[in-house]
Amino acid sequence: MPFLLRHTIPWLTAILLTLLALLFPQPALTFAPWFFLSSALILGVPHGACDPWIPGWVLHRPSRIPFLVFFFLIYLSISFAYLLVWRTYPLPSTLFFLALTDWHWGTADASLETTPGLSWLLFGLGRGSLVMLAPFAFHLKDTWSVILLMAPNAGLPPDAFPFLPALIIAALLNFLSRPSIHQTIETSLLLLLFYLTPPLLAVGTYFVAFHAWRHLLRLSALRNQLTSNEPLFRWTHSLSQLLLLSIPLTLASLAFLRWIPPFLASSFPKGENWVGPYLVLLAVLTLPHAILVGWIDKKTIKRLS
Repeated sequence: MPFLLRHTIPWLTAILLTLLALLFPQPALTFAPWFFLSSALILGVPHGACDPWIPGWVLHRPSRIPFLVFFFLIYLSISFAYLLVWRTYPLPSTLFFLALTDWHWGTADASLETTPGLSWLLFGLGRGSLVMLAPFAFHLKDTWSVILLMAPNAGLPPDAFPFLPALIIAALLNFLSRPSIHQTIETSLLLLLFYLTPPLLAVGTYFVAFHAWRHLLRLSALRNQLTSNEPLFRWTHSLSQLLLLSIPLTLASLAFLRWIPPFLASSFPKGENWVGPYLVLLAVLTLPHAILVGWIDKKTIKRLS
């Protein structure tokens, strides 16, 4: 992937939002939930709305209607089963979501660095854990208020002590598993982002500008067989095609958002705060999405072996 697309755009986004929070802390706090919710339309949900076509791109054959019907049945069944579990066990479901996101985001970044193996595993664990632990280590009270939006009966926040040492270990894993100048810059930049910005703004920035953006770049390479030597316009053209392709399923996914609060009524807070329902929607969509991305990684190993 071209360096400009893979690194410069995420880094500039993170720097811009970090400066915003540093210079205007109160407006940044107000802006944070709205920025996070904007990921519903800006890259966040759209990056997963391309999932039905991924098997065809990986296997180099078109996805026929019978396959798509089967795919949707399996995909939605997994999501609905997770939602059913969430209705009865909101806190364990929330903790599972955090662990799943740790693994999924970390290994997604690792797959851009190297093929699956020990280095891939260590980098993935370090990167994912850094992103998940930093909000707890730096802003425990604010982060726990977000947890309560998904699991209202979670109670008081845990002891803050273990999070900072765990974050240091995660950062060291990042530094040592793939030692390079650009990874040192990126890991340091992420630590600054999470330290200086509200949790929803920091996590939203990573979700949109790092994870979703790079996943779409990876899909462009899969779909159009692009290499890092391709002209920039070919990459941008491919990305625009993917975003257009994602529109129908993005809108269909968001149509379910209004049904999540009444479905989880027994364990859900009242009111019009859509961050909680949106996080639950992301959680139940992330599970089948992460399984699919794991399948891509498995196919990559077989292709290279």
